[in-house]
Amino acid sequence: MTATEESVNMDEAIQEQLRLAIDPREFDGPEFRRDPFPLYKRLRDHHPIYQDLFHNNWVVSRYDDVVAVFQNNDDFDRGVYDPKGDYEFGRRHVFGPNILEYGNSDEHRFLRNVVADQFVGNRLQTFLPFIEQIAHELLTGFVPEVYRKSADDLAEEFAGTGEVELVGQFCNQFPIRVISNMLGLPREDEDTFVRWYQHLIEGLGFGGEHLARGLQARNEMWAYLDPMIREREANPTEDLVSRIVHAEFRGQRMNPDEIKGFIALLLAAGGDTTEKAIANMWYHMLYTRPDQFEHEIKRDPSLWTNVFTEMMRYDPVVHTQGRHTTREIRIHGEVIPERANIVMYLAAGNRDERVFKDPDTFDILRNDLHMGRELRSGRYADGKHGHLGFGMGQHFCMGYAMARQEAIIASTRLFEAMKNPRPKFRDHPGVTSPATGSGGFRTPEELWIEFDV
Repeated sequence: MTATEESVNMDEAIQEQLRLAIDPREFDGPEFRRDPFPLYKRLRDHHPIYQDLFHNNWVVSRYDDVVAVFQNNDDFDRGVYDPKGDYEFGRRHVFGPNILEYGNSDEHRFLRNVVADQFVGNRLQTFLPFIEQIAHELLTGFVPEVYRKSADDLAEEFAGTGEVELVGQFCNQFPIRVISNMLGLPREDEDTFVRWYQHLIEGLGFGGEHLARGLQARNEMWAYLDPMIREREANPTEDLVSRIVHAEFRGQRMNPDEIKGFIALLLAAGGDTTEKAIANMWYHMLYTRPDQFEHEIKRDPSLWTNVFTEMMRYDPVVHTQGRHTTREIRIHGEVIPERANIVMYLAAGNRDERVFKDPDTFDILRNDLHMGRELRSGRYADGKHGHLGFGMGQHFCMGYAMARQEAIIASTRLFEAMKNPRPKFRDHPGVTSPATGSGGFRTPEELWIEFDV
């Protein structure tokens, strides 16, 4: 081969490398907020382990690699600070001290085990009437001031509207009112809880004004909770605050700050993910797969459970989770250094063609996705793969069962309440991520639905 031919081949190789290159600023652009899936595919196909020098991250995008990170708590940790070090846990977190800060430590296991059984099995069943009750109350009016009107007034108003903006009039209201009722917080203060919740979610962003509002909301909520916690210590009831206050693991209870941090976590994280799950389910039924809504859901409303599962695969509310390495790790020929930041793109793994057939199609009848209850092991008797939306292993989402129940109950009751529901507008901007810097997860900003009256 001549020098000229070698130069041509080298130029072609460089051009191909440039063609496949990813500019890390793409992760911050408006197109990625709107539709990240083309970039996810480029990552999976050409950069399964991608070093993002701009954000100082290493990105994992294939399904099997995300699963491997979830299941390896020795080499990948969620916590940033040493639980036995100098950092005062909760000082910089908008929720205060909570399990998200403690990583794989004994403190994390303790806090999780104290309350984990409150959200599954028979314990969860005792709260289902609350979920049904709140759904009914909101559906009779579809108005934020629902609790200040009589039942007759609400029914009359609902019957005459024929339309609803689902995100603002139902989704933003429903989960936070459910969790506040489960906690045993006074119903007359629900509007305050909604405000605190919204500011806490914003406080999960970069910092600055968002963090300041979040910390102010946290401090106001903590002052509000202090006398309630003391009262529940002395006179426990059947509400969730009482259960958290008195729950024990190996003879130990949470201290007051840990209790308040846990309540903040439940109020904010539980509400945000569930409200957006409901909105996303309805968006996909009305805009992405109206054929399946018309021919499957209307025929068999029990399939709302499949809608929830497929939504959690196709475009889950939460797209990422973070870890850091505890030692050097070799993956796909790359050596990731110790203490490196790892970003797992759960939504990229959920669209992995190596695992799911035709992954870019929303299909509530797909036969390669486990459609039943999620398991923290990720291994199912039917041999199918599960979605990654709730994580896996030690940090599997504690509220997974409650989120599933709330979303399915809410969607089923919405379907019963609205006769012939349909999109009010033909076009819709779709599901999108929140503005850079603020907290929150992916959802449509608005979702107008018309129905017959």
